[in-house]
Amino acid sequence: MKKLIYIGLSLLACSAIANISVANELEEVVVTSSLIDPTANDISNPIHVFDAKSINSDATQSVGSLIDGLTGVSSSDFGAAVGQPVIRGLSGSRVKMLNNGKVVRDISSLGPDHANEIDLGLLQQIEIVRGPSSLLYANGAVGGIVNIVDSTIAKQNIAAAKFNLGGGYEDGNSGDTGHASFVGNIGGLNLSSSYQYSNLGNYNIPEHALHEEGEHGEQDEHDTKTLENSDFEKTGYKIGLSKVEDWGYVGFSYADSSSTYGIPFHGDGHGDEHEEDHEEGHASHEGERIFADTNSETTNFEGSFNFNGGLVNTADFYIRRTSYDHTEQHAEEHGAHDDDHDEDHDEDHDEDHDEDHDEDHDDHGEGTLFTNESTEFGLILDIGSNNAIEKLSLNIAQEEFAINGHEAFLEATQSDEITLGYFTSNELDLAHIDFGLRYDRIERESASGSFKADLGSISATASRELYKDLGVSLGISSVLKAPSTMELFVDGAHLVTQRYEVGDASLEPEKATNIDLAFNTAVAGFDANLNLYRNNISNYIYLHDTETKKEDLIVSEYHQQDAVFKGYELELSRSLALENGSLEVSLGRDYVDAQFDQGGYIPRSVPTRNILNFSYNGNNGLDWALSIKDVQKQSKVASEEEEEEHEHDEHGETPTDGYQWVNFALSQEIKMSESEAITVSFFAKNLLNKVARNHSSFVKDEVPLPGRNMGIKVNYSF
Repeated sequence: MKKLIYIGLSLLACSAIANISVANELEEVVVTSSLIDPTANDISNPIHVFDAKSINSDATQSVGSLIDGLTGVSSSDFGAAVGQPVIRGLSGSRVKMLNNGKVVRDISSLGPDHANEIDLGLLQQIEIVRGPSSLLYANGAVGGIVNIVDSTIAKQNIAAAKFNLGGGYEDGNSGDTGHASFVGNIGGLNLSSSYQYSNLGNYNIPEHALHEEGEHGEQDEHDTKTLENSDFEKTGYKIGLSKVEDWGYVGFSYADSSSTYGIPFHGDGHGDEHEEDHEEGHASHEGERIFADTNSETTNFEGSFNFNGGLVNTADFYIRRTSYDHTEQHAEEHGAHDDDHDEDHDEDHDEDHDEDHDEDHDDHGEGTLFTNESTEFGLILDIGSNNAIEKLSLNIAQEEFAINGHEAFLEATQSDEITLGYFTSNELDLAHIDFGLRYDRIERESASGSFKADLGSISATASRELYKDLGVSLGISSVLKAPSTMELFVDGAHLVTQRYEVGDASLEPEKATNIDLAFNTAVAGFDANLNLYRNNISNYIYLHDTETKKEDLIVSEYHQQDAVFKGYELELSRSLALENGSLEVSLGRDYVDAQFDQGGYIPRSVPTRNILNFSYNGNNGLDWALSIKDVQKQSKVASEEEEEEHEHDEHGETPTDGYQWVNFALSQEIKMSESEAITVSFFAKNLLNKVARNHSSFVKDEVPLPGRNMGIKVNYSF
C-alpha cells in the first residue's frame, strides 16, 4: 500500500506541476458565519469560515489539528485523538465548541487528555468566531467559539437524492477510514443520514523523538518508530428528518458517536523528583495499555417559524439532550502476564473495533467513569429590519457531571444556566456597527460547595472604509466567565497533570476586557490584513503549586491573578488568474504574549508562527495544496525562579525548540455525469518528518507530534 501511495503522489504531482497549480490545506471560502446570517455580505467580526471539501479529503485529525494552520488559532494536543482548540493563547473552558450553534456538552474541559466529542459527518463548514455575535450562543467564550456546521437537519427541501461512499488509508498510523451518507426527499420529508469510522494504529514518530541523542547519548533501546498508546478508533452515525414549508421548518435528529483511543502518557509513576515522574510516566506502564472509551448520544428537536409581519420575523427554537460517558482504563498487554483475557472487557467494546486493540490486553484494576447528562432549550427571535440584523436569544441548560472509580477527583455536580442575549448589526452613516449583549445566571451545586453568579457581558465593533482601499475596525468587549466545575470543586489526584488538584468554591468570575484593532487594504493586487489586540483578564484562574505533597503528588491549588494577553495577526495574500484555474499565495504571522500582571509568563503559551500557503483551484477538477508552517522556539516560560517570586503554577517549565511543518495535498475530481463523480485525494502531513513538540501541550516532552503521514482517500458520489 505504501508503494501505491508514493506512485500516486508522483503521478498527481507531475500532473499538478503541468497545470502550475497549488491549494491551501484548508480552503477558505467567501461566506459568512451561519451564526449571524448566511445571506449577509459585510460582517466586521474577526472570523474564519471553511468549507468541507478540503477537510473531507485530508487526513483524519482532531478538530484542533484541523484548524491549527489558521492565524490566531492553534491546538493543544495529547496524542492524535485529542486536539483542543486554542484561540489567541486561550483554550479549555475559555473556548467553546459548538455544533450548529449549540454548545457541545462533553467533558473536554475536565482534563487535557479528553477529546472534544465532534462527529464531522454531513459537514458543511467550520467557523471560528470572535466578537459581538458570539455572545448569542455561548457564555464565557473569552477566547471565541468554534462552530461545526452540518446538514443533519435540512432547513431547505433537498432537491435530489444523493449518495456518498468513501474510504481511505493512512500510512503514518497504518490505519483506514470510511464513510457513507445519503440525503434525499422521501414523501415530502427530508432525510439525512451518515456513517463514519476510523481505525488508526499507533502513529509514527521521527527517530530520536522520544530520546534526544544530545541529552541521552546514544539512542535509547526503547526509542521506537511509533508512539505507544497513540492509536485511535471511532465510529459515528447520524440520522435526521425535517419538514420544510412556507411557514418554516421542523426537524429531529439522533447522533451516536463512540471511540476508543490510547492515552500515550499517564502520570502514575510518582517519585520525589519531578523529572523522575516524567520518566516513569512511560516506563511504569511497559506491557500495559492505557486507554479511554467514550460514547455520546445526542437528540435534537428544532425548528423555525416565519411570522407574516409584526415585531418578530422568525423564531428559531431547539431542545437538545446529550448523554455522554468517558471511561479511562488500564489493561495488561498479552504476554506481560499469563492471565486469561477478560471476556467482559471485550463485550464493552464495539464489535467493529480492531481486534489488535481490543483482544491483546486484559483488564487491570478499577477504571474511572466520567459522565455528563445535559438538557438544553434555546430560542432565538429575529426582530431585524431590511436595514439591520437584530436578534434576541434565550437559553436554559442543565448539566450533571459525575466521576466514579479509581480517579474520582470531582464530586457529582449539577450546573444550571439561564441566558438572555441580544445582537445587532447595522450600517450607519459613520460606520458599520456590530453590538452584542449577554446576561447569564449560573449556579453550580456539589457536595463540595456551591457557586451562584449573575454575569453581564458586552461587545461592540465599529468598522468603516477610511479610503478607497483601506478599511479599519475597532472592537471593544467586556466578557465575564464563571469558574468551571473543575476549578471550583476538584479535590483529588489528577494523574495527567501529575498533581493533587484542589479547587476553590470561593473563586470569582474572570473578567476579560478586550480591545481589537484591525486594518485591511488592497494595494497593487495584494490583500493585507493586520489585527492588533490586547486582552486584560482580571481574576485569571490558574493552578498554583504548593510545597505540600499528598499521595506522593504535589498539591496544586486553583488561584486567581490578573493577566494580560496581547499580540497580533498579519496576513498578506495575492490571487492570480491562470489559464486553467486560480492561484493564491498567502503569508501569515501570529504572535501572542501572555503574562501575569505581577510578572512572569503564563505556562504553555503558544509560540510565534509564520505560515506560508500556496492554494490552487483548477477548472479541470485538479487542486493541490502546499502549506509551510514555521513554528519558532518558545523561550517565554514560567521558570522555577519566577514561581518562587510570583507563585506561578508550573514547576520548571522548559523551553520548546522551533520546527518547520510541511503539509501537501492533491485531489482530482473525475466527472462521470452531471450527478456522478469520483474524487481521488492524496495527502502528506509533516512531509519533512521533523521532530516537533507542541509547547501548549501538557505532555510536550513525553508526547511528540506525529511524524510523516501519507495517505489516500477515494470518494464516490452519485
